[in-house]
Amino acid sequence: MNTLRVVYTSEEIQNRIVELAQSIAEDYGEKPLVLVGILKGAAFFLADLARAFPGPVDFEFVDVDQSPGDRGEVVQLTYATQIDVRGRHVLVLKDVVHSGITENYLITHLSQQRPESIEVVALVDRPQYRSVNLATKYAAFTNLPEGFLVGYGLGPGRNQYTNRPDLCLLEEE
Repeated sequence: MNTLRVVYTSEEIQNRIVELAQSIAEDYGEKPLVLVGILKGAAFFLADLARAFPGPVDFEFVDVDQSPGDRGEVVQLTYATQIDVRGRHVLVLKDVVHSGITENYLITHLSQQRPESIEVVALVDRPQYRSVNLATKYAAFTNLPEGFLVGYGLGPGRNQYTNRPDLCLLEEE
């Protein structure tokens, strides 16, 4: 049987997202921003961050598949809306940044359009799991307890627990 242990409440998540939006606004001012959310986990995060941002932002979604290959991880873009990032500042939003492989791939892909800048924004950053050189510019939460996170868009197969408003650790008994 599984139990859930709340790590961050909905209120704590929303407060932290407002703080992130303010930091981003201070750094970028009136510069044109594009939020690129990696599906499905970043959907809630992107929506809340966009609403908390004081100025106009555009947003797009992508889906990236990561699977094991003969020479390590193979990453491919499986879905992308019509993204035009040329000359704009891009923030790639990810639910949980682990190895950095997916984000690194997406940065390389989007860089071909020659954006002004590209940075990674994580709901949860776990840099101890990095297998590539990748830094997140902004992260809502770091140093979370070990374990599988659910809620606030995150969940195991079949999207179980994704609709929970809080962020929890899924604990097996």
